Amino acid sequence: MSPPKCEDAIVTRSKLAPPEPASSSNAPAIPKSKRRPGRTFKNPIRSSSARSSRSSRSTRSSPYDRPSNSPRPIISRPHTPHRILSILEALPVEIIEQIFLYSLNLNFPRSSPFLSRVLSGEHIYRALILLAFWNDSPDYPRSKAVERMLVPLDYIPLKLDERARLQETIFKCRWCTMDRVREQIPTMQILTIYRRWINAGIVTKEEEQAAFKKFLARKDDSVRVFHGKGEPMKEVASLPPEFFQMAPHALKGPHEYELNIMPMVTTELQCVDVRLTVNLPALDLCRFPSHLLRGRSNGFLPEDVAFLEMLRITSCNWTSGKSSLSPSTLTKVDRKALNEGIQNAIRHQNFNAMVSLLKIDEFIFRYKAEKQGHGGFYTIPPEHFIAVTRTGRDKPHLNLAFFEALLRASAESLPSWSSEITTWTVDNMELAKKDPSTYNQINGKFARWLSNFLLRLPAQVEYASGFPSGQLFCCGQLDTLDIEGRRFVDEVLKPSREPFGNWLMESSFRTEDHWVKKFGPPLPP
Repeated sequence: MSPPKCEDAIVTRSKLAPPEPASSSNAPAIPKSKRRPGRTFKNPIRSSSARSSRSSRSTRSSPYDRPSNSPRPIISRPHTPHRILSILEALPVEIIEQIFLYSLNLNFPRSSPFLSRVLSGEHIYRALILLAFWNDSPDYPRSKAVERMLVPLDYIPLKLDERARLQETIFKCRWCTMDRVREQIPTMQILTIYRRWINAGIVTKEEEQAAFKKFLARKDDSVRVFHGKGEPMKEVASLPPEFFQMAPHALKGPHEYELNIMPMVTTELQCVDVRLTVNLPALDLCRFPSHLLRGRSNGFLPEDVAFLEMLRITSCNWTSGKSSLSPSTLTKVDRKALNEGIQNAIRHQNFNAMVSLLKIDEFIFRYKAEKQGHGGFYTIPPEHFIAVTRTGRDKPHLNLAFFEALLRASAESLPSWSSEITTWTVDNMELAKKDPSTYNQINGKFARWLSNFLLRLPAQVEYASGFPSGQLFCCGQLDTLDIEGRRFVDEVLKPSREPFGNWLMESSFRTEDHWVKKFGPPLPP
């Protein structure tokens, strides 16, 4: 090929070379670079990791999604970098909050990422928890103090069925953690005290007023019993006529009152001269959440068990109390989900989770029977005992603890027909002979008693089913006055162990740690 002509070279260079900078004629000439100019800059290609990161951010779950141990559908959301706000989203945040709190529709913040962010503040979570778990009557008068404590909510009490639905929905949200619920329990009790004592016109004795104010401000809880005078309680009007024959002055005032507060647990109001008591739990629980009862696919985390125990204690699902009037809710439980949780706890060797579930189940069963005016013969699925004999055999002492806990729940539920129970019993007796350590001796004594008890079990079941108070254990407590109970003490417990007491009152949840405020702003006056 022949070389280009001079004129063509000049034209080509003038097209490709960048323009020369403006300068004075006296400035020295700058030599031009001989390097061939490159292409114009292009946008860099996103890496696959960057694209996946963006995708994960666009599909990130909101705080109103289901908890991590509940199944949820996988929904793909397109990435919209320059999304225009809707008319609703363009409203002031305060108005959006009020719309949400009026509707109480938790699908509302799920409708867009923007609304989810706007409605994910701690003050919104606080208002929802108080609305759902504080038992307030719609016929109570308005109170400025109560309304100040419920800001930003324009407060209207909910009916029982509305609260039950709200509780069920809140429990499915990721933001509904044990810590957030626990932080509001003192506020619920203070709201109850305002409603049932201060708003009801009961005047605290002058010498107790300073301690009463400190208690309400959560500065000191050393004084928990207060006295005052006031008009009759509103529940008196709904009592049967027979009551007024015994207390003809019940509708006349003033009456002497006593306020007995167990922080984080219960508020007891007693009309002393009429001998009438109202007991209100700190947290009014309509139903234990089923997903918390079942546990996770990998068992129960420590925070799951702690949440269950907190709900059990603060809702008073451990004592029937001595209340003459009880406007509190009788908590419901899904026994199918609960028994699935017990199997899950056995399978993953979580002793604390299993015991918490057994306590919840037995109390609700027995308390419900008591409210209906008769005792109940409490049983559990016999498959639980068989599951213990199949799991954890490499740790004989822990294995015995699981079996013994199920026995304390319902000894009459033992499957006497099970060959696996018989084999388990023989294995423990043989282990005590081969290796007579302290733990193995305890297991051997229990196994020898159990082998004899299985022979007497049909007669024990027949007796207890007709006379429920004759069950070997009730609320985990051994009936030492019964012949079978005395045998258990002599053959199993003596000389190193004491008879079992009521385990409903035992809990890992420490109520005394959460009332006095260590920091933070004071409560509204």
